[in-house]
Amino acid sequence: MVMFRKFRGLPRLPTWVLFVLPVLAAAAADRPVTEVLGIADLGGLDQGEIVSYDVREPTDKTLAAGLAMYVEAPPERLIAAVRNGALLMGDSDVIAAGIFLPAGGPEALNGFEFGPSDAEEAEALSEVEPGPEFNFSAAEIQGFRALGRTLAHVSETEKLRLLSRRYREVLWQRLDGYRRYGADAIEPYARSGGATVDVAAELRTFTEQSAVLRHYAPELQAALLRFPAPSEAASTLQWVERKVEGRPTVILVHQMVQPKAGGALVAVRDFYVGHSFNSSQMVLGILPYRQGSLVFYSHCTSTDQVAGVGAGLKHAIGRERLRAVMFGRMERLKASVR
Repeated sequence: MVMFRKFRGLPRLPTWVLFVLPVLAAAAADRPVTEVLGIADLGGLDQGEIVSYDVREPTDKTLAAGLAMYVEAPPERLIAAVRNGALLMGDSDVIAAGIFLPAGGPEALNGFEFGPSDAEEAEALSEVEPGPEFNFSAAEIQGFRALGRTLAHVSETEKLRLLSRRYREVLWQRLDGYRRYGADAIEPYARSGGATVDVAAELRTFTEQSAVLRHYAPELQAALLRFPAPSEAASTLQWVERKVEGRPTVILVHQMVQPKAGGALVAVRDFYVGHSFNSSQMVLGILPYRQGSLVFYSHCTSTDQVAGVGAGLKHAIGRERLRAVMFGRMERLKASVR
């Protein structure tokens, strides 16, 4: 069975689609969460402002940011709003999505297909080379180029169909490897000059250095690092097709929820991304706070675009862009419970 939905306008979304910002309750620990996160503007927080806090950037390719807000609504109302799609409402970049059922197979990806408007993207796939334009292993690149050599005399419609099928095969191989063997099965991305991007190492670093996971959900931290070893954390694997920098791409997503007293903490990792960035991991939660809830959102993203010459300026610009996207999502969540 395939769960699939096209997104237009402001749809009502199922919980599993909330790959960008799934937010649930998190239990309090021995230190105040505001101290763990390093939130300095407590006055602004208590007045209902969305305030930022620093998140460590462990590599020269990392962009990281954190936002928090106080909402005068109980955690259960915010959780319900998230489940009803409050955080994705207005996100016109989401094109399609599907969930991988535990006993399912590659048919879960049948909802992904290049259309006529994606002809330029598909054409680039048929001639792909190692580099930052696409995120593929050396073997995956060879497969696309071999297919491309057979497409010279086929119709545009057939070309799109064959390239879509090949892309689905790549996605399924990556998904199946991850769910069987975890991050160790993630094939590195091939770059020019024989360089590679080690996504597995990036995700391990994000997990090991997360202050929220370390202080509030060490069980979830361990579950992420040891996946697919059995744990109390519930896992969901899904795919999402969205526009990134104006181009369609498919993202493979792993969401883990660790129950805690009064709620849960959620980690969401993008363990495969078609282009533009390498990987990302988010840790999100809602805590009882004063007469309502504290919502916090920490996000780490790896991208080749901020490394190298001018890295300081690139990081500053990229970090502000990341915060702007996060800020919009937090505002929509807050508005949904007024």
